[in-house]
Amino acid sequence: MVAIETAANLGEALGGLAIMFTLLFGLRQLSETNRNRRYEIAQTIASSLENPLVQRGFSVYANKLYVDMPIDEIGALTREEKDAMNSVIILMSNHAIMTFNRQLSFEIVYSFYRGYLRLIGPSIRRTCELIEGMYVMIDRINVDEENGFAMFHWVYWLLDRMEEFQETDTMLPHINEKDWKP
Repeated sequence: MVAIETAANLGEALGGLAIMFTLLFGLRQLSETNRNRRYEIAQTIASSLENPLVQRGFSVYANKLYVDMPIDEIGALTREEKDAMNSVIILMSNHAIMTFNRQLSFEIVYSFYRGYLRLIGPSIRRTCELIEGMYVMIDRINVDEENGFAMFHWVYWLLDRMEEFQETDTMLPHINEKDWKP
């Protein structure tokens, strides 16, 4: 009788260990999946920012536009420059929506955009304000002052969040991260 009880206890203990190892394996798999997901997200953002039209848009925002630029001067830009500017706005809007819905990590999005933020942030805001104001004045389009142009509001949201976020430890990584090891 004692042998049967001991065998049952041993079987129960081994079953518990098996469950424990299964849980640990599951946690390891979950951790690996999360790590792979972050890598895929970073690759997606990097690829979208490598697009030549987006890069051209960054260049237009940084070098051709200035904060108090009138709408007629923006209108005088080439079609290619306007398309490039629009591609940046669409991309930022998409990244903002995905970040807001927690499909993208804010820290990853910020780390990619922070280098461009001071160069393009003010001119993107100005362009969005001017274009939205122009759309409000056109009666045939369903954009009014109260609701605005939704795509631009996501860009404002992302710019606001990035400007509020001061991640100083990764600024100037060539200086602040000298001791980093792979």
